[in-house]
Amino acid sequence: MTQKFPFDHFLKLGSLNDVQPVIRKTEVPVSPVVIGQTIKALASAQPKLEPEFLFEELKTITEALLEHIKTLINPNKFHAYFLNTFTVSAVNQDVVEFVVTTSFIKKMIETHYIETIKQALIEILGKEYQLNVQVLGTTRSMSSNEENILNSLKTEKKTELPKNNTFIIQDLAHTKDDLLKAVDSRVIEHMSSPSSSQLDIHKTFANFIIGPSNNIAHALAMAVAKDPGKTYPALYVYGNSGLGKTHLIHAIANCVQNTNPTMRISITSANKFMNEMIQAMQSQKFPEFRQKYVEKTDLLIIDDIHELKNRTGTQDQFFHIFNELIERGKQLVFTSDKPPKEIDGIEDRIRTRLSSALPVEVQQPDLETRIAILKKKAVEKDIYLSDDVVNLIAKCVKSNIRELEGCLIKLGAVTSILKIDIDLEVAKEHLNLNEELENQKLITIETITKTVCNHFKIPLGDLRGKAKTKEVALPRQVSMYLINKLIKPTLKENGQYFGGRDHSTVLHAINTVRDRIKADSLLAQHVLDIEKQF
Repeated sequence: MTQKFPFDHFLKLGSLNDVQPVIRKTEVPVSPVVIGQTIKALASAQPKLEPEFLFEELKTITEALLEHIKTLINPNKFHAYFLNTFTVSAVNQDVVEFVVTTSFIKKMIETHYIETIKQALIEILGKEYQLNVQVLGTTRSMSSNEENILNSLKTEKKTELPKNNTFIIQDLAHTKDDLLKAVDSRVIEHMSSPSSSQLDIHKTFANFIIGPSNNIAHALAMAVAKDPGKTYPALYVYGNSGLGKTHLIHAIANCVQNTNPTMRISITSANKFMNEMIQAMQSQKFPEFRQKYVEKTDLLIIDDIHELKNRTGTQDQFFHIFNELIERGKQLVFTSDKPPKEIDGIEDRIRTRLSSALPVEVQQPDLETRIAILKKKAVEKDIYLSDDVVNLIAKCVKSNIRELEGCLIKLGAVTSILKIDIDLEVAKEHLNLNEELENQKLITIETITKTVCNHFKIPLGDLRGKAKTKEVALPRQVSMYLINKLIKPTLKENGQYFGGRDHSTVLHAINTVRDRIKADSLLAQHVLDIEKQF
């Protein structure tokens, strides 16, 4: 942290042809002295409720944090977003505050690296902190101290920068490629489909768009929420990924919580249920596990129940929990990508129990429903779209609701990051859509993965799950390879979609497929056939 502030790292000075030559030759001494002086000033200020941290302590924490982050992310991205651009400015009781040099770096860190930083802080300081990231020169930090690090830096920066310097740190230009990558990152984050094991208060019956494809499922879900354990003691909702099944189960849980606040709700996924059981057995806390799901549960919701396939021990416990909850008059709700009779790798007694639940299918939405969904979501996300843009998306994106939302997320990011208004031509350019092509397909992580699943005839849940059999592992590697080739997300973003797999796993998959298709003509043909569909 002792180098001069690396303007060359962020600016291609050779491109500033219209700026006076003296500006290109100017070296601006900012980072080491200014940050050091202001952190010392902050450390010597009158302490509030939190214990003060001296300059040397903050410096040591910054250095240790950077060393740890360096081991967790791509070296090029570490140099771009952290090296000489990222400083710990304060450590409070539950919050660590940081200063970064540009708004763009702040956005990239908040979008992609918050969990990485939290993990590094746990390793260094031994506990989890909330993070507050500020840009050098902003007026206030999370702290109420009027002489905080950010105000000090702003004052010092004004005195240190030469008067003939016509640019400031926040105004550093970014290439169009950088901005487009930031747009794509928002879409990838949305399409990653985070775990549904925590209740989402924003998914309710009120904002669920009803159409011919889901009206029966909606009606049955409302009946369950109105009278849990009585009308339909077990409900089984199935259909392809991204059609609103998860929205319905969260709507049930939210409705029950609002109307019956004393009712105990357990919402989880099949994978999390299995992991909880394994951890309980390893830590000899299995009685507590059974107590949680039997004695302390009035409404049990399990998402992606098909992921219990080939999990014999978990299926056995699920069988007993299912029976006990039904005997106690409790409510059970399950979701899956297929009906019980089509799930391979489950015992007949499990299939029988699941088949005893009331089955209801959620189908692909029709055009009118897709239009209604887009308009509703656009209002929620404060994105203005004209009717012709809405109709374009609705006509071209037919597979599922998540992809419709992905289009909105991308257009919203285009507006906020690229600073342009959305019209029909902009939408066509950035979404790769053409209403004249009836089968036009939006290229996303999910569409690529689903196409691979259809080609190899394996369930999407298996590909995104933990299975490592040859029948699943190769298609998963092909998916990662094609995602990297067609979309070019980061390795972390690629792996996040497949159950949070490590970037090294994704890189290994990409290299494996790239090498094998050179020698294996059959695999090369498979990959080519899949790629031709985009």
